[in-house]
Amino acid sequence: ILNLAVGGYWPGDPDGSTTFPQQLIVDSVSVTTGGTSTGSAIRGLAGKCVDVAGANSANGTPVQLYDCNGTAAQQWTVGSDGTIRALGKCLDVTDNGTADGSTVQLWDCTGGPNQKWAVSSANDIVNPQADKCLDVTGNNSANGTRLQIWTCTGGANQKWTIG
Repeated sequence: ILNLAVGGYWPGDPDGSTTFPQQLIVDSVSVTTGGTSTGSAIRGLAGKCVDVAGANSANGTPVQLYDCNGTAAQQWTVGSDGTIRALGKCLDVTDNGTADGSTVQLWDCTGGPNQKWAVSSANDIVNPQADKCLDVTGNNSANGTRLQIWTCTGGANQKWTIG
């Protein structure tokens, strides 16, 4: 709540005796809400970003590699609960998969193990349930290439920088 009085009396002043200058110049006002963050880009192969296809927040929307553009579809927050979130939803391994090639998507956060991720000091993003790394399919840096999980190889298509 922001109360701002410009000239006259402060509303709610019990005796009405507090006066304020006739002119008040406000340079800027910054408002934040409890604990929300705009997130950060996650950069990978060829310097491209983890991206929610079409900035669509519907369940099942593919997560892909795309030129970094700063949009909300590329703003990810790594939660203390092990989730990675964008557009109010979680990075999710499709169908609770654990096999190489299981794709990732955006989905309502459920707390399931297919939505838990660990970021390693080696710049891997690992799904502990599957013990597999977030991976750019086919080591293909083209825009729109789907992301999946795959056995960790240390390859460039599995290395990520957050922020």
